[in-house]
Amino acid sequence: MIESGTTVTYRSLLRYVKPYRVVFYLALFGAVIDAAMKGFFIWMLSPILEEGFTKQDPQWVSLIPFLVIGIFFIRSLGNYMAAYGFTWVGRKIINDLRWQIFSQYLRLPQRFYDRHTSGGLLSRLIYDIEQMANGVSKNFVLMIREFLSIVFYLAVMFYYSWQLALVAFVVFPIIAGVIHQINKRFRRIGHGIQDSVSDISNTAEEVIRGHKIVKIFDGDDREKNKFKQNLKGNRQLQVKIAATKEVLSTITLMLVAFALAIIMYLAAKNGMPAADFMAFMTAMLALLPTVKNLSTIFSTIQTTMAAADSVQQIVTAKPEEDTGTEVLDSQQIDIQFNQVSFAYNEDSTALHDINLAIHAGDKVAFVGTSGGGKSTLVNLVPRFYDISSGSLLINQRPVEDYSLRSLRDHLAVVSQEIILFNDTVKNNIAYGALRSCSEDEIVDAARKAHALEFIEQLPDGFDTLLGENGTGLSGGQRQRIAIARAILKNAPLLILDEATSALDTESEQAIQQALKTVMKNKTTLIIAHRLSTIEDVDYVVVLDQGRIVQQGSHDSLSHEDGPYRQLLDSQQLKH
Repeated sequence: MIESGTTVTYRSLLRYVKPYRVVFYLALFGAVIDAAMKGFFIWMLSPILEEGFTKQDPQWVSLIPFLVIGIFFIRSLGNYMAAYGFTWVGRKIINDLRWQIFSQYLRLPQRFYDRHTSGGLLSRLIYDIEQMANGVSKNFVLMIREFLSIVFYLAVMFYYSWQLALVAFVVFPIIAGVIHQINKRFRRIGHGIQDSVSDISNTAEEVIRGHKIVKIFDGDDREKNKFKQNLKGNRQLQVKIAATKEVLSTITLMLVAFALAIIMYLAAKNGMPAADFMAFMTAMLALLPTVKNLSTIFSTIQTTMAAADSVQQIVTAKPEEDTGTEVLDSQQIDIQFNQVSFAYNEDSTALHDINLAIHAGDKVAFVGTSGGGKSTLVNLVPRFYDISSGSLLINQRPVEDYSLRSLRDHLAVVSQEIILFNDTVKNNIAYGALRSCSEDEIVDAARKAHALEFIEQLPDGFDTLLGENGTGLSGGQRQRIAIARAILKNAPLLILDEATSALDTESEQAIQQALKTVMKNKTTLIIAHRLSTIEDVDYVVVLDQGRIVQQGSHDSLSHEDGPYRQLLDSQQLKH
């Protein structure tokens, strides 16, 4: 769920129209033509009936077909201009908004992603923006067209009898008041609908991503019930908003009907000419569905505004702070933690007074029980999180002094969570800034990662499309492509988060040899659970409940009583 707190006005949404205002105004002009022709046709009914039907004037009888066809032809042109123009503007706005939100997702800090589900964020990008843009384009053109139609219908009514038109005019302030009160409920329900769609997306995404776990652990019933509840909640809200729309329409309709009854009574009593009364009544009857449509549009716009509130939460979210002005430019990286503490929130401190010096070229393994703070500590180095207190120095300067781009350019990561993209093998290895690498460099990185043999056996070799997250590859193959990516970057600082966890014994031995070559002269931070990844490091840091409780070489720590020896004895560090 996106937090509430930002309320968007409809007027503020129209700023997205500004880049396309020429097409927008042309579409608006088309809507004016459409509404004007509807009013003009009704205005012409009185002379047509009087001259063509009552008096049987030959000129009027001959003119009627051309007049009707001409009016509807001009109206059709106006309608086309409005529909095409507003649709064009609407799709442009949708593209702009999706680009803006997607770009914002790339700038937001890790804390933001910790608080929100990926399904909910995807819902904002796809569903909410569609709703929002429809309100700015589709619903806007309907609102303008219906409003202009009302203006022209009223003009016809005032032309034929201003006294009777005033009776209808009295009703509109009452209708406006009813709409204002009910719109508050529409917006509240609209927020609920945005959240329910987010829940549906999130549940479906979890099942799709974790379908193996669902099947193995017989979670079908649980997921079905969860999804059914999500659908039920969405359905109930949709029914509520539909019922509220009908209540609004009924109240509006009855108010207009009340005015209509009085008008018909007064017209009959005062002896209004039949042709004039027919034109007046046609305008009045055309006004009924138009007012009803307008009230429905206003309710739909409140759903639009609820979607806009959700999207605005993303737009206004604070991106990663990048106040650093220094450019890190070194092939040697040393790291120093001075009394560093970190908390994800006010209630829980994840790291306490960390003091640690890592010299350039050191290979340091971080071990400990789950939740001890290993990943949190390492994630402070690339500034996925900022420290809460103390200081973190890179090459003797506070890490905040460096720009994020230059800091991360000096770092490569191989994670336990393997991330591959729906692209070719070559583009997954030479990802992002590595696209400029030559074919020979890519092949060499794959060879060093012991991935070349299986890549060459793929249908199109390095040009084989991997699909979503490389699902067609084994865990070991996917891991080796990720390692090849890190090898190709050749950064002076390397983070290995269980880099060999998905490999079989034979593959792991080969990769360990490759990693030894890659780690040469590089500062390497290793989060490890396997003994084989620890034995050759310079020293080991043992973390427990966010504190460093022991550090030293593998040999020295394994021969003395303490937390490290306990990890070995309990086989939490696996061979």
